[in-house]
Amino acid sequence: MATNINVLVSTILQIISDLRGESSVNTDAMRIRAVSRANKDFALRRNWRFYLYPNQTMVGSGVNDYTIGSATYPMRYKGLSEVFVDSGATTQEAYRYAIVDYHSYKEKYNADNAEKIVYEWYDKANDLWKIHINPKPAATETITYTYFWEPPTLTATNEYCVCPNPKIIALMASAEIHESEDERDTAKDEKNEAEQLIAEVIGEENTPNQNQLYAMGSLSKHGIGNY
Repeated sequence: MATNINVLVSTILQIISDLRGESSVNTDAMRIRAVSRANKDFALRRNWRFYLYPNQTMVGSGVNDYTIGSATYPMRYKGLSEVFVDSGATTQEAYRYAIVDYHSYKEKYNADNAEKIVYEWYDKANDLWKIHINPKPAATETITYTYFWEPPTLTATNEYCVCPNPKIIALMASAEIHESEDERDTAKDEKNEAEQLIAEVIGEENTPNQNQLYAMGSLSKHGIGNY
């Protein structure tokens, strides 16, 4: 069921047609592609909490490298948030592995090859993200990880965008369509309105709700990225 967060592509197309004063909804492939690009653009603006995929698990297999994400929920660039490895699938601090970049990993590994460290890397041949874990998780251990995902390419009207305000995606897609029609003034106005709405979402994202507590500093000092 569609909500104001999980919105059907067909709903976005309806908004676009309404904005353009069209009597019927245009669902051709060009418009779906415009919605898909707008959805990706919005999703990659920052690490939104509604794109966080927490506490996923997989079983170790005695190797260092493991795939993060899937075709449905692919991990975004620099999207790894935390990694734990132990035999009980717990997320206690004693089992947290520090997330570092590749060069920091090499330095730390050379200093102590038993240090609990992880780096993320892009497998170009398979178009997916992987993590390299040291020490190697055994087959008796569970890897628990949290990451930020990015939306896959949308190709059909019955697929979904994830956005708190569907008008953002509609305006961004409509602006692209107007640019393709050389209506640059209209496109500019729509872009400006979309950016204002995005700023509002960022403001809400950064502001605690009533009775909520936000971390104002680093929760963990275990390497680069755990902030």
